[in-house]
Amino acid sequence: MKKFLNIFSYIVIFLFVLGLFGWMVYQISNKNRTFGFLTEPIKFMYTFPELFEESVEEVQTLPPTFLPTEEGFSPINKLDKDLKVLVTYTESDNSRTIALLNLKNNNILKEWNIENPFDEVARIVNPIYCQDGSLIYNFYYRSNPGLTKLDPEGNKTWQNNKYIVHHGMNLDQEENIWACTQLYSTKGAYGLNGQKVFFNDHNITQYDGKTGDILFEKSIMKILVENDLANYILKAAESHEPIHLNDVQPALKTTKYYQKGDLFISLRNISTVLHYRPSTNELINLMEGPFIHQHDVDFLNDSVLVIYNNNTYKTWEGMQARSSKSIQDKSKIIDLGIFRNNIVSYNFSRKEYGFIGLEVFNKNKIETVNEGLMEFINENTYFVEEQNPGVLWVIKNDEVIYKNVLKSHYEGYHHLPNWTRIIID
Repeated sequence: MKKFLNIFSYIVIFLFVLGLFGWMVYQISNKNRTFGFLTEPIKFMYTFPELFEESVEEVQTLPPTFLPTEEGFSPINKLDKDLKVLVTYTESDNSRTIALLNLKNNNILKEWNIENPFDEVARIVNPIYCQDGSLIYNFYYRSNPGLTKLDPEGNKTWQNNKYIVHHGMNLDQEENIWACTQLYSTKGAYGLNGQKVFFNDHNITQYDGKTGDILFEKSIMKILVENDLANYILKAAESHEPIHLNDVQPALKTTKYYQKGDLFISLRNISTVLHYRPSTNELINLMEGPFIHQHDVDFLNDSVLVIYNNNTYKTWEGMQARSSKSIQDKSKIIDLGIFRNNIVSYNFSRKEYGFIGLEVFNKNKIETVNEGLMEFINENTYFVEEQNPGVLWVIKNDEVIYKNVLKSHYEGYHHLPNWTRIIID
C-alpha cells in the first residue's frame, strides 16, 4: 500500500509541475506576464523543437561554399613552427571573411569582414596580404567591385572594376599585382567546318600596387596568334571556353633561365604553360609536359618550376563502368592504375620533367578536379589545398605533418577553401 501511495504522489506532483509549466508557457507566449530568471529557459524549452526544425532545414539548403565533413575525419597536426595562412570563407550570405590564421594553433591573428553584394555562392579567392598589412582582394568571376585594396586599418585605398578578376593573383618584384582577368564582352572567333565559332578570351593584367591603375594588359589569344599557335585552342574540350587562364606567376629575379618580370602562365583547358616576356612581347617557351588541366605555377628554386597537376578531366561527372563480363579476353585489358593529383617539376638546366610526392598523394588519395594549389615553404616542405573536398595539407619529406579542414559554424560541415595563401614573414 505504501508503494502505491508513493507512486500516486509522484504522479500528482508530476501532473502539477506539468500543469504549472503549461500555464507559464501560456502566459509567456501570450505576453501576459513574465517569471523573472525562469522566463528565458522556459521560452527556450517550448521553442526548441521549432528552432531545431529550422536548423535542420537550414543545413539541408546550405550553399556549396559549405562542404560535408567526411564521417570519421581525423585531423593531423605535427607542425613544430607557426604557419600563417590567408584564408577566406563564408560567415553569412551577406558577408565574407578573410582571416590571417596560424595553422599550428588555429589562432586567428587578423580578420576582415567584407560585404558580399552578390549571391550566396560568391567567393573571395586568393587575396593578397602585403608586408605593410594592407589587403588586396576580388570576388571570383564577378564584375563590380573588381579588384580592391584596403589599407592596414581596413579602409579602401583604391578600387579598379574594369575587369572581372578570377583565379590566382601574385605580386611582382615591385609589389604590383599580376591577375587573371576577363571581359565577358571580349570574344574571339574562328571558322571551322563552315561555321563561325565564338569563344571567351582571357587577359593577363598588371595593376599598380599603389594606385590600382592598369600598367599592362595582354590578351592570351593575341599571344597565341602572334606566335602562330591559334589552333592550340582546338585541343580544348569546350569550344566556348578553350583557354581558361588560371594563374600568372611573375619571376622575381633574373637567373640563367628566365628574366626578372617574365611570366609563367597556366592555361588549363589546353594543358599548357606559357613562358612569356611582357617587356619585349616574346613567347619564350610553350610548355607541354606530363600535366593535364593544371593549376598553380610556382618556383621551387632558381632552376626548377613546379606545377600543380590536377591530372583529370576538365569536368568529371563520373562514368558508368563497363561490365567485365562483356570482355571475353581479360588478358587484353591494359590497366593504367589510378590517376590522382600530383606535382610536376620542370628542371630548366636539364630540360626534364619529374614528379614530387607521387607516393604521398596516392596513399592519401589527394585529388581535386577543379582548382587546387601547392606552395613550397622550403624545398622539403610544401602546402597543398585539395579544393573540392576542402582539405588542407602540409607535407614534409613525403610525410603528412598537417591535415585539416576549415571548420564552420554548422555541425558536420566545413568551409570550402578559396586558394589559401601561405604568408612568409
